Parts: sequence; structure tokens; C-alpha cells
Amino acid sequence: MVDRRMLATGVLALLVAMGQIEGGQATGAQGGGQGAAAPQAGGAAQGRGAAPAQGRGGAAGGRGGRGSAFTPTAGAKDLKSVLFNWTWHMGMLRSGNESELVKTLDYHAEGGTIQVNGQPCVLTKYRVQANYQTPGYRTQIECTLPNKQTFKNVETMSGDYAWDEDIPGAELVPGQGKATPRPGTLEERRIRLWASPHGAPKAAIAGAAGLPPSESFGQNPATLLDRQAAAGAKATTTLSWEGDKAIITYPIPGVPGATATATLNNFLPERVVVKSGTNTTEFVYGNFEDFNNPLFKIEALYASTIVERRNGTVVRDVKSKVTEIGQVYVVVPVPDSVQKAGRK
Repeated sequence: MVDRRMLATGVLALLVAMGQIEGGQATGAQGGGQGAAAPQAGGAAQGRGAAPAQGRGGAAGGRGGRGSAFTPTAGAKDLKSVLFNWTWHMGMLRSGNESELVKTLDYHAEGGTIQVNGQPCVLTKYRVQANYQTPGYRTQIECTLPNKQTFKNVETMSGDYAWDEDIPGAELVPGQGKATPRPGTLEERRIRLWASPHGAPKAAIAGAAGLPPSESFGQNPATLLDRQAAAGAKATTTLSWEGDKAIITYPIPGVPGATATATLNNFLPERVVVKSGTNTTEFVYGNFEDFNNPLFKIEALYASTIVERRNGTVVRDVKSKVTEIGQVYVVVPVPDSVQKAGRK
């Protein structure tokens, strides 16, 4: 009988390979499941989050008979092992090489509230489509204000540009929609991306490798860090411990002077705090689960709850409904009017 989990991860690996060909990048994806070391623990919510590193398969190479490029020593507390375990427990390592291959995200919230002009707005739609390589994302927001009025907006960021749209893809087709430049929100939106459940480990690995995230993507984190260390690369990611919780500090890509501190519990992030100038933004994540389609569970986890506080005030509080984690087609082209308005 075909193992559904192996089938799902095999299909994902195929999509990964197709995505790399389309994007002109060779990442070494070789098909197969999550690599050599997937533990046989139960449900995704606690299996990967609670499984110790020593449960990563045996000499035969675990699932699929493949060997792993790196297996952390049980209880290892060095930076390389922690970063590898972080992405492994999140389900971000794919292919026989256990490369970090989560390129995109399509996220739908079940509900929650956000702050709009200082007022709570009850969400009726909250969808995030992110591409970590551009990097860029769009967040579709629809919510109801206390006076029962409906607020709608599409927050968008791509590369060095930030803007709002009245419809997704505004102005990409002439005469359809309106794009409004919001250069002042670029750093805020970059922080939100690189402190997110997937963005945080990507940025932390990039900092440890002395590379931008676009160049650290698609590789086994341990192999990447060994190669960069041998080349004399300067790491900007650091590690400390508070009891059994790893504390990882890394710079936010593209936001000068901004520093994030991620607290990991069983190698899953329970909070990420970003300090940028006089502002402190805290992201609190709870109960990681596999929110992918029930017919396509791939053991790639995301936070059930996401609370964002800015300088102590809750500005977003959302509950997850469904995700598509893998190589979905997400592009965020910049409208001509936004480019003409300038970056800042």
C-alpha cells in the first residue's frame, strides 16, 4: 500500500523541482520525502514539535532509505544544530539533501481582529500570499469596524517597494484597480515578513551564513553554514540559552539596525521580538499544526494563532484556517505608477 505521507512529500518535491526550473535556480532537490530523518511520532501538532533530534532515523537512512547530509548530535546546543533543528521541526527541509525549500506561502485566516486607525476591525477575510525570494507579499484584508462599516485593503510589498491596492494586482491590467504608493510602510512590512514563522528561520540562517536570504535559500542549512564558515564569512546571527529554550538573534534583512530575537520552545518559535529604532514589535505564535489541505498534508507546520504587538499594543490577532506551503505560484510585480513614485 502506498504511504500517503510519502506520496504527498514526493509530489511536493516534484513541485519544488518544477519551481526551481521555472525560476532558473538549481537547488539540488532530489525528490523523496522530508529526507532521512522524519520521526515516526504521531500528529503534526506535537510530533515534529516534540520529537528529539536523536529520533531522526537510523543507519539505513530512515524513510526512503536515503542518508542525511547532517544529523545533529542529541542535545546539541550549537548554532548550526539549532538552526537545522528549527527548520526540520517546522517541516521546511525537503528532498534527500534536506534542503530548505519553502519558497512561497498562501495563508488564510479563520478570523481575528486588526487595528485600523486605532480602532478594532473584525476580520471577515485575511489572506497572505508570500514569495520569500523576491521578497514580496500581498495581504488581503476585509474587516468590519465598530460603526459596522467595511474596511478593505491589500497591503503589498515587493523588493524595495511598498504600496496598497484596492484589488489584488491593481493597475497590472490597465484601467483595473488603483495602486497607492506607501513607501513609509516598507520597513514595517519587511519586519512582518522576516519575523513570520517561515521568514524568521530563513533570515536567521541567512545571517548565520553571511548571505542575503535569496542566496541562502534552497540548501541544507548545516552544509551551507559549514561552507560559509570555511570561506571566512562573517555570521551576524547569534545563539544563547534560557533554560531549555534557544534564543536566536538575527538582523532583519533590508531594515538597517533592526534586530530580531526569536525564542524557540522545542525548536518551534513561540515569539519573535524586533527592535527597530524606537519601535518594538512582538510576534507571539501558538500551537503549530499542519494547516495544509486535508488531502495534501505534508507535515509542514504553521502557527495556529498569531498575535502582533507594536510598542505593547495589539495590532493584529489572527487564527489560522488553511495554508498552502510549497511552491505555489506567487508573484508580486510592481505597478508602473508605484515605480515612478520612487522607493522612499
